Amino acid sequence: MRKKPIYLIALFLILVAADCKKKEDNPTEPTTTETKTAVQVISSTGFGTVTTSTGYGVQVIPGSVPPNNQGTSANVTFSIESPATPPKALSSFAQAKSEIFKVGPDGFSFRWPVKVLIPFTNAEANQVRALFFDPLLDKWKVIPASNIDNTKKVMEVDAINLGYFAAATVSQGFSKTNADDADGGFEITGASDYYYTLTVKSASNFKYPYQAAWYGNTIVGMSGTTGSYPTGGPKQPTHILLPQATYEIWVSRTKPGTLSEIPKIYTYTIPATGTLSNSVSYTSALSSGTGWTSLAMPSGGEWKEGTPDTWPKPTSTYGTGEFQATLTWINTASKNSDVDLHLYGPNNMHVYWEYDRSSDGTIELDRDWMEEVGNAVENIYSLQQMTKGTYTIKVNLYSGDPANYAVRVIRAANVKNYSGTVSTVNDKDDSSKMITLETFTIN
Repeated sequence: MRKKPIYLIALFLILVAADCKKKEDNPTEPTTTETKTAVQVISSTGFGTVTTSTGYGVQVIPGSVPPNNQGTSANVTFSIESPATPPKALSSFAQAKSEIFKVGPDGFSFRWPVKVLIPFTNAEANQVRALFFDPLLDKWKVIPASNIDNTKKVMEVDAINLGYFAAATVSQGFSKTNADDADGGFEITGASDYYYTLTVKSASNFKYPYQAAWYGNTIVGMSGTTGSYPTGGPKQPTHILLPQATYEIWVSRTKPGTLSEIPKIYTYTIPATGTLSNSVSYTSALSSGTGWTSLAMPSGGEWKEGTPDTWPKPTSTYGTGEFQATLTWINTASKNSDVDLHLYGPNNMHVYWEYDRSSDGTIELDRDWMEEVGNAVENIYSLQQMTKGTYTIKVNLYSGDPANYAVRVIRAANVKNYSGTVSTVNDKDDSSKMITLETFTIN
């Protein structure tokens, strides 16, 4: 038997090794990103931090969750899904520096801003900005950050309404690449036992006027709030990062109440004023930012119970349970719809606007929105352990204009979000003409 020359064997081994290395460096099989979720219930008098294993999260202080219709403490289920698929891709002027993720509930207005935590990569702290998908404008816009942890590479933003968020760098546009347009920032140190919110009342004299368009053409109403210590309690000072310009700022404050008392919110009757003429810089990995502009409280005002008029009316809380499906969409004066949420289940179960509770008493629809203007909500949730069997969630356009909808489904401490457009009117509630979102089985 003839032996192959040693040099041919060596050459073969080299080629095999090179081929394996090439496959490792340039895999031909597609890769998938695992979805991370987190779910937690927080009450009107409670507080907490909800985060995924990858660091996307929210911080909630006492009093953020609105009370129920009787004015007593209620519960809201917060959820995070990352990555999430938004209704539209990021705007062309933005380069993503984080995953796009979704925080729920959306279509819901809180009593006090919720702090959203956005980890970012491959960007300097003074270059990265937070983006939010505005469902009313149907586009992405920049929103102010309140703090940036340059060590952990996490930015904090504050929002009355939740939804899709991302971190990104934003291009300045042609002939503006050398502009020093990093954000400036206001700082206020208040009483140590209060949380504060700084809310933009007016903005003028932008140093870089092109930045106004980044914020959906209005920065009025956007806020920055006091952070929290891990065990609870205000973490002073309070910051808000904003484009360099001249501002009027409403200052509001609240302090933690008790387990039986929802905290009151007070707003100073005269807005503070100030001009941001320099950017906040981060000189080292441990820097919390230098160059903050101190904001002084004007004399002659007083603390009065209430919130700035740019804050939306808080949403009356709705039911939550082991299972919860929440449908949201937006009705305007010129475009409104009656979209319905339907749940089909075992033993001919069908919970919807006409039959708002299952015959076995386990499922209830407690919010039915028709064509009123505003953030429309329909909500179906479990009152107790659900009957074994197969369930299907559907969306239907009962009347009105085509609508962009979103549905959040929470089941067994996991969350999944759906979005789309419903355009075919089906006022006979024909299930075959509805949009099927999900079918699942309870064993």
